[in-house]
Amino acid sequence: PLIPQRSFGGTLSSPPSSTIKMNSKQKPLAPFDLPPDTVVLVVDDNAMNRSILKRMLTQFKLAHVEAANGQEAVDIMLSSRNYTSNAAAPEVALVLMDLSMPVMDGYQATSTIRRYPVFANLPIVALTAATIEEGKQHALEVGVTEYRTKPIKRDMLHSLCQQYLPNPSSGNDTREIV
Repeated sequence: PLIPQRSFGGTLSSPPSSTIKMNSKQKPLAPFDLPPDTVVLVVDDNAMNRSILKRMLTQFKLAHVEAANGQEAVDIMLSSRNYTSNAAAPEVALVLMDLSMPVMDGYQATSTIRRYPVFANLPIVALTAATIEEGKQHALEVGVTEYRTKPIKRDMLHSLCQQYLPNPSSGNDTREIV
């Protein structure tokens, strides 16, 4: 059964306007130019993993919202502007999804999200510690866009964001007009 629509329950974190200090060994990466209400959904039951991803997204000047399990992710998606057309709700442009979580795992969450036609083209990137080929195949079958193993490096995350996020300033806005 499909889950009923709920009000937005995630914690929206906007990137700070000041420059983030980087490790001296890290090369600077181009920030993204997205509307402030466009977010990346970070889904992972491990708070440390969420924290690391959020810190990197903040360096990229990307707003983000987090969920600790698949059910929270589904709830956030069903309260997002993508689904509700509520101008006050954030628009989720990319989902970074752990696959192994309590309550509802990433496979079930992805499958549930994909049941809604409005999410058919939403990029969902599976980030997992599992390197088993069957897990990758199952993830692709339920609808993940791409499968990556942890740990995810800053440059790789930036590359994924460049690939999947609309970037109006570069003309790379691949979102469909409805």
